[in-house]
Amino acid sequence: MRKIIEIKHHSHDYECMWNGIEDLYMNKTGECLPNDFFFLLSGFGSFCYMKTDKAELKRMVALGDGRTKKMYEFLAPIVGFEYKHYEFRRYERALKKAKYEIDNGYPVILGALDMYHLPYYQKLYHKEHIPFHYILMVGYDDEKERIYLYDCGRTELLYLSYEELRQSMNCSYLGLSKANTICTVRMTSLKSKYEIAREALTIKGNMFLNPPKGFLGYKGFEKFIKELPQWKNELEKDDYDKILSNMVMFFGTVPTVPNAIKGIKEPDNVKFKGGFDKMSRMLNQLGEEYKNDTFIQGAEIFDKSATMIEIISNIIIDYLTQKSDDTGQLPLLFSEILKNMKEVYSILDV
Repeated sequence: MRKIIEIKHHSHDYECMWNGIEDLYMNKTGECLPNDFFFLLSGFGSFCYMKTDKAELKRMVALGDGRTKKMYEFLAPIVGFEYKHYEFRRYERALKKAKYEIDNGYPVILGALDMYHLPYYQKLYHKEHIPFHYILMVGYDDEKERIYLYDCGRTELLYLSYEELRQSMNCSYLGLSKANTICTVRMTSLKSKYEIAREALTIKGNMFLNPPKGFLGYKGFEKFIKELPQWKNELEKDDYDKILSNMVMFFGTVPTVPNAIKGIKEPDNVKFKGGFDKMSRMLNQLGEEYKNDTFIQGAEIFDKSATMIEIISNIIIDYLTQKSDDTGQLPLLFSEILKNMKEVYSILDV
């Protein structure tokens, strides 16, 4: 048995959990989306600060929420699609369900997958385990024992053997998925990207400016800034260093520890700007296209925030590599970030 569903695919790195769903949306509506569109609307701005003294990481600071299921939960009703995650104990059952979806004309999201087993990523294949990747399966061939797929980082139709798929699906990542997980999607949306952006940003802004809990939104941000200077005194150095390392890791275009901290004397392939650079570009593109001056103004403010996050990242990197200790500047810099976020969410004409 062999079947391949023909759809148009757009390629954009670092948004794997959304890339396939964006493909489905664009094929349904004919819209052309800015880079990282669904990813930013669903995850960016969901600030959270938690004290977890009994956990390995004593303080958790998140500028956004990158948990796949939470992102889907937030954006699905806004965009207009239905989805369901299936977690199977056995790979064979997961593949059977995925093929059933294909037979009925529905591409399916597979993941999280371990990129260690994806041969078309030559720099990672059998070299580095990255167990949080997603692909859009659009077909299969039982005779050749392979699936056909689109991946966010590639333009062409790809294939993966059943055995390589088995190995890549045999992974789990806390907060993302268990082994042998697939996600079915039914796209019903007729909304324009502008309608989606306006609605999502309205909700995000309200969540940030009127948070339901003291550790979320601007309240959590204020608490974080107030307590940050105390961390050095109340925490062991190893714990303090681990928190800063985790913080800068998630400022990256993808979550990764900067090369300097790992002792690698090579420039980083990713930027550590906390997603503000991406949000700035997206708002500016929408603002220009739809003549929305407040989107453009918000883009300019977030661009300044991207520069500040990069400065913060460099301060943390220099501290962790024992070059210098300017961590005393962090509260003031983060205060500027908070001020900017309050301003943008207050002025956006949504």
